[in-house]
Amino acid sequence: MSTKEIVWTNIELECSSRKRRTLFFDCRCDAVSSSEQTLDSERPLLIAFHGGSGQSEQMEKLTGFMNLARQKNFFVAYPEGVNRHWNDGRDLPKRREIDDVEFLDKLIDHLRQSFPIDAKRVYACGISNGGFFAQYFAAHVPGVLAAVASVAATVHEPMYKGVKPAEPVPILFVVGKDDPVVPFSGGQIELASRKAGFVVSAEDSFKYWASANHAELQFVETELLVLQADDPSRVLKRTYPAGESGKPVVACIVEGGGHAWPMGWQFYRERYIGKTSQQLDTSREIVEFFFQNQRG
Repeated sequence: MSTKEIVWTNIELECSSRKRRTLFFDCRCDAVSSSEQTLDSERPLLIAFHGGSGQSEQMEKLTGFMNLARQKNFFVAYPEGVNRHWNDGRDLPKRREIDDVEFLDKLIDHLRQSFPIDAKRVYACGISNGGFFAQYFAAHVPGVLAAVASVAATVHEPMYKGVKPAEPVPILFVVGKDDPVVPFSGGQIELASRKAGFVVSAEDSFKYWASANHAELQFVETELLVLQADDPSRVLKRTYPAGESGKPVVACIVEGGGHAWPMGWQFYRERYIGKTSQQLDTSREIVEFFFQNQRG
């Protein structure tokens, strides 16, 4: 089923004297899901943040979360950043005065008052700028998110050096080892000659969250099955197990993958962002990871 055949709602919410738009999918309105549960039963909420210069509709096109929501009975929200960007903690022009943490906190509260959302199963994910922001929100606002996923975004330097997550939260990374925008080995974030700060290496990013989550630093790594024989990329799945009273860190490392949502569409020219791997169903991987975790 295409996105055009799915009915969604535009929600407008004012925050810091700005009207903000969120694309929202109510799975109860769909015949596939409503037959399985009563309309007032509580369901999970998945919030997905677009990347820099992105839009809500583009994020749905990239992820296809609404079709998964039809199958698995969860709500989906695609908020839109001011000027199509998120203030994720990097000190960048035109973002400093935007309080996206306040906005997201207010949005979640509004959605919980308006829909039967299970407070123990509120999840957030994003790509690139949206992935940085999902981590930033989880680190600053305890007691809200049950798990987080960050695609094509490791940990930027200001967060690594100056932010200690308020509480452990399960996190899944999906990162391309050949990402030319957010370098796997660390360094400057750059897209088409536009520079946007620095990241630490993926290895240090995983350890940063493993330490914050009280997870074991000794990881277990396996290679996932090949899904497309003509695609040379490969996926290594690494797990840092949760320690006592801790939370897990999982990383899907795409060898040969670029700044992309694996199995999504090639949203920008390959010479700038690298290849989009077809060896990982990223959206399904995220949903499965989320549903394995809920707040106690």
